[in-house]
Amino acid sequence: MNYLSRDERREAILQAAMRVALEEGFTAMTVRRIATEAGVATGQVHHHFSSAGELKAQAFIRLIRTLLDAEPVPAGASWRERLRAMLGSDEGSFEPYLRLWREAQILAWRDDEIKAAFLLTMEMWHLKTVAMINDGAAAQEFILRDSAENIAWRLIALVCGLDGMYLLTMPGMDNDAFYRHLDHQITLELSDCS
Repeated sequence: MNYLSRDERREAILQAAMRVALEEGFTAMTVRRIATEAGVATGQVHHHFSSAGELKAQAFIRLIRTLLDAEPVPAGASWRERLRAMLGSDEGSFEPYLRLWREAQILAWRDDEIKAAFLLTMEMWHLKTVAMINDGAAAQEFILRDSAENIAWRLIALVCGLDGMYLLTMPGMDNDAFYRHLDHQITLELSDCS
């Protein structure tokens, strides 16, 4: 067996927690399950993380950072295409991340550590959206009639609401409708509509 430094073992446990989270969700993220996935004793998990909640929160934050850093569109894509993909990518490989995001949103009501992690990742999403809007404006592809911060919150709110309606399978709210509404709002917020 290879000797791992303290930081390497902590990282191995965190990576195991991330795999369990993506494959099975938060409810499967028990200390025992994560220890088994990492190939360590349960005591090692407790040694490196103050609680199972801390481990879940750290794994969630890291996974959402990975999602936000993903580039689902080609390098030469327009800022509008980049913004659309970041707000509502239909890239199938992102589905496990989205399922976890939805689960965290529900758990945030009763778990303070997940709530704090969810709020942090929401802010990360907002900052990424603001940066993308500002970059698009600097490239003269977007026209800002309000602050990028306000526009970003409105777009995120729309996506969250549309996602909820999509999950409820509301009549008329399918994939095409989701993107039609998102595209319409991007146009209203960032184009010359005069």
